[in-house]
Amino acid sequence: MTAATTPFFDDVAVGQEIPTVAKPLTVPIMVRWCAAVEIWRRDHYDLDYAVNQAGLPNIVGSGAWTHACLHHLLSQWAGPDGWVFKVGQRVRTTMLPGDVLTGWGRVTATRVVDGLGYVELETGLRKADGAEAVTGTGTVVLPLRGGRSVPYPFKP
Repeated sequence: MTAATTPFFDDVAVGQEIPTVAKPLTVPIMVRWCAAVEIWRRDHYDLDYAVNQAGLPNIVGSGAWTHACLHHLLSQWAGPDGWVFKVGQRVRTTMLPGDVLTGWGRVTATRVVDGLGYVELETGLRKADGAEAVTGTGTVVLPLRGGRSVPYPFKP
């Protein structure tokens, strides 16, 4: 196992893809997530309600969970010395237990502000069949090679 490293802003290019992260969506994950973040919409954890009251095929994944998945994707890439500054998302389709969602990201713009590198990314979570379950955007702040560290906590 290797230690996580932070990419330098200088090595990032528009169009570059970041490493993907696979996230299985299971009933235990769904139920625990709802309890942990106090999501009380029953279609996320109550099978009887989801099927018989809401007319769904099963319980469904929550947008809050997918937001956390995108944040995880970006923080894995940013490493310990980078900072995930912003994450936005839009849920596009229903996610059910058994789905494996693959997080992906692509650099869309870069800029330097006050000696730090801002990286804009297009992101998403893709189902195994290729459907985009979630689309999103993110901003990651990285150090420049030979430049100052990204402050912790980061405050622009």
